[in-house]
Order: sequence, then C-alpha cells, then structure tokens
Amino acid sequence: MVDDGRRWIPEDGLRKHRDKIHRESKIADTKNLPYTITRPPVRKSFVWFECVECGRSFSAAKNTCMIVCPECKKLTKVRQLHE
Repeated sequence: MVDDGRRWIPEDGLRKHRDKIHRESKIADTKNLPYTITRPPVRKSFVWFECVECGRSFSAAKNTCMIVCPECKKLTKVRQLHE
C-alpha cells in the first residue's frame, strides 16, 4: 500500500485496481440489483459566500443564507460574493 498524499494506491498499482473496479461493476450490471453503481453526481450549484462576522470566504450551496462559520465558530448570516 502506497500513499501519495492525495489518495491510497494499492501495491499492485492503479491500473490493476481500476481493472478490478470495472470487472466488478460489469458483474453487478449483469445481476438484477435494485441500484446501479455510478460516479457521484457533480455539484454544479455551489457558489462563493462570505461570513458577515469575520469575512472568511467559502463555497456552499447557492440557496444558503446562514452557516456555522469554520473561522469564528458562530451561526452567522452569509453574503454571496459576486465575482
């Protein structure tokens, strides 16, 4: 097992690991399972906000109006940044 800081890499290498995932996914497709194995959805509705108290900027869902700020640790209103 190798750790390159970004993700875990198996000892056999990424190619062998990727082939195993594809092979197991094809086996799951042939069975009549009540779910499908797919990639997670891409989050497209995230925008940048700024904390009203401390001014820290962060990304959140576009309909956010309040959040517990990771910097000041308070429940505060947020202001959408227009970039």
